[in-house]
Amino acid sequence: MPLLENRIRIFIYAVIWASYAILHAAAMSCLVSVSFWTLFVDALFHSILFAGLCVMSWLVLQYGKYEKLMPIPRLLSYGTLALIIVALGVGTGYFLDYVFLEENETIALVSTLPVKALEGVMFYVIFVLYFYIDAQYLEIKPEQEFEEEQKLEIEPEQELEPEQSAKPESGQDEPADTEILERIMVKTRQTIKVIPVSDIVYFRSEGDYVMIISKDGKYLKEQTMKYFESHLPKSLFIRVHRSYIVNVEYISAIESYGKQNQQALLKNGEWLKISVAGYKALKSALR
Repeated sequence: MPLLENRIRIFIYAVIWASYAILHAAAMSCLVSVSFWTLFVDALFHSILFAGLCVMSWLVLQYGKYEKLMPIPRLLSYGTLALIIVALGVGTGYFLDYVFLEENETIALVSTLPVKALEGVMFYVIFVLYFYIDAQYLEIKPEQEFEEEQKLEIEPEQELEPEQSAKPESGQDEPADTEILERIMVKTRQTIKVIPVSDIVYFRSEGDYVMIISKDGKYLKEQTMKYFESHLPKSLFIRVHRSYIVNVEYISAIESYGKQNQQALLKNGEWLKISVAGYKALKSALR
């Protein structure tokens, strides 16, 4: 199913950029005195470049952690990335025009560069917005119609004894009859996905929900950090912060910054903040 979804996405992506090339060539044919074929080839160059650069910007946004910066540095980072995307797209596209098209046609296409720069900015803004919308809602937002299945799945684990729920969140062993999770069921759009806990990189608190970050994606689960801390294998998962439970198998390094401040570098390139208590628990688990 994931392979089919990826192929569908690639196909839709290709159709979108091919449509842009055709529409751009049609619009420019009224302004530039060159053949439609020349305009289409020029637009195709730029559409391929912008498509690749937008994917690059997606990866930068995903791993750059710009959202953790202060407002002004964050805006500067977004602006710098936009300038790089537009400059590379327009400049490299015009270079390809120079290489593959006639000299008189290349000269005539100079008048279209401001339009391409504006389009590049527009594409960048759309992808930035889509990145956040897709990350927050499209792929990971639980749907109301799945509530009953979620309840059926979590009801047995949630029936904890009062003395169990009164215990601290960490530092004490759980009763022997506490069920240890081997897999977690989530829903992405219309698909029910079963994730082995060994494939989960870390859990992040999201208010009344928990974000599950696995090797394959992000999923939002209507559950508590307390529940997962109690029901995950303690040999693999450590609560390193009130907002994070991490799989120790995915920790690449632990670095200190400032006084008694640590952060963990994960194998997927992300950094997680570690509290003082979490650092002690992590050191104990990694011995």
